[in-house]
Parts: sequence; structure tokens; C-alpha cells
Amino acid sequence: MTLRIKVLLVALTASASGCTSTVPIYVEPPAPILIRPETTVLILKSLRASERQRLRVFLDRTSSGRRDALHLLIWGSSRLSAEVVHQARQMGIDTYNIHLLDQHDGGAVQVEAIVYHARPPACPSYSLLSDKSFEKPLGCSTRRNLAAMVNDPRDLLDNQAVEPSDGERAAIPVATYRTFGAGKGQ
Repeated sequence: MTLRIKVLLVALTASASGCTSTVPIYVEPPAPILIRPETTVLILKSLRASERQRLRVFLDRTSSGRRDALHLLIWGSSRLSAEVVHQARQMGIDTYNIHLLDQHDGGAVQVEAIVYHARPPACPSYSLLSDKSFEKPLGCSTRRNLAAMVNDPRDLLDNQAVEPSDGERAAIPVATYRTFGAGKGQ
């Protein structure tokens, strides 16, 4: 009986040792998505019609049609800052993308517009790999597509626009789906 156990133990050890590899596996870390801010500054002394038009053109050009990805830092005169915020809100810039800094009475207002740009990593082609490894480009196209699709690349670093919640908002589609399905002949 012990001979049979010893033979089985040797056979099991020999077959299991073939499943493991002693060669160290090195996986190269993925290339990071580089995010760089592009900042443009506008100084306004008043908000008459011509200055208001200048502000609107400034916001339109710096946003490149993506007003929801535009971040504004405004400081200076509190009265002019309030008017700038009003104009920005009318153009469709979200409130959480507008930040008021160092407000005081009188003087000019400075508007700093920031747009973040993502530079995704270059992905090697499967056919160009010389070492016959297919693992290097895995996930690279996903990261590249994510960087190209995300509306505000700063969200890849840290999304502060979405406030933490307790899950009630996430449960709304489930509840809606259940009530939608219940009305169909059930």
C-alpha cells in the first residue's frame, strides 16, 4: 500500500512540476496617459456690451465647442466676477467648473480658462512585434480609446465633479426597469 502511495506521489509531483515555470515573467508597465492643461487668461475692466462679447468669444474659442470640459478660475472685482459667472452660466458652463478666487471690491477681473488635453500612449501593432509576444499591446488600445473618448481628461486623474452618494441614484434605473417590465402583460 505504501509503495502505491509513493508511486502516486512521485507521478503527481512530476506532472505538477511541468505546470509551473521557474522562468521569471516580466511584464512591462503600461505607458501612462499624459494629461496637460492648456491655460488662457482674459482681463476685463468692465462688462459693457463690447466686453461681454469679448468674454463670450474668449469662452467659445478656449472651449473649442466643449463647454462642459472648460474650467474657469475667476478673481478680482466681486461685481464683475458675478457678471462673468452669469455670462458663463448662460453659455452652458457648469457651476462646478467655475471657481471664484480672491474677490474684492473695484478694479478689473481676471478670467483664467483651463482645458485639459489627454495624450494617449502610442500602441504597437500586433504584426510589428518582433519577439512574437502578444501581451505587450494588450490593453493599450483600451487606454487609448478611453483617453480619446473621455470628455474631460482630468477625470482620468481624479473626478471631483461627481459627488459621492449612497447608491440611491444608482438604484433609479433598476427601479425604472422593474416598473417598465411590470406593465407588459404581467
